[in-house]
Amino acid sequence: MAAESGHDLPARLSALVAAMNGDTAPPGKASWEDGHARWELYRRAVEQPAAHALLLDAVRAETDGPLASAVVVLMLERTPVVEHGSWTAALDPEVREFAERRSEELAVLDSLDRHAAGYGAAEVGSWSDWLQLRVAQSRTEGHRHALELLAGHGRTKRIRRTATESLADIGKAGPRA
Repeated sequence: MAAESGHDLPARLSALVAAMNGDTAPPGKASWEDGHARWELYRRAVEQPAAHALLLDAVRAETDGPLASAVVVLMLERTPVVEHGSWTAALDPEVREFAERRSEELAVLDSLDRHAAGYGAAEVGSWSDWLQLRVAQSRTEGHRHALELLAGHGRTKRIRRTATESLADIGKAGPRA
């Protein structure tokens, strides 16, 4: 989508369908004019790693910016952080901001999972509600410090309560490492 025209979209969608169906043509002719039909195809392709390269090509040609952005955000959840740039770059600049923000949030989660970063109260306080809640829902010992900060200073009552519950569950699981 970022640099490619929409008239390539039907060919790219057909290639994607063929790859997902074992190189056989889909039964009947699909109408690619319907965004719902394209979404369903994209959603299925997200679940098939072998189709991801063709999915990226289709996203580049997708003319519906919000649809392309939704696909990219789904893929960000399923790809390593180092690959996020190729997915966000596939979007037109007008719809890229949300996907880039989600990529940054997922990078924070990744760094917490790898115990690669310690975050202070100011940083945790600057996280979006989505990221605060996502971390609060994690019941991972490596997230303990962030959970403690969220339990005391999470932006919403739900975030604080969820972080407190996660800390309690971690405590039940065993002593702090």
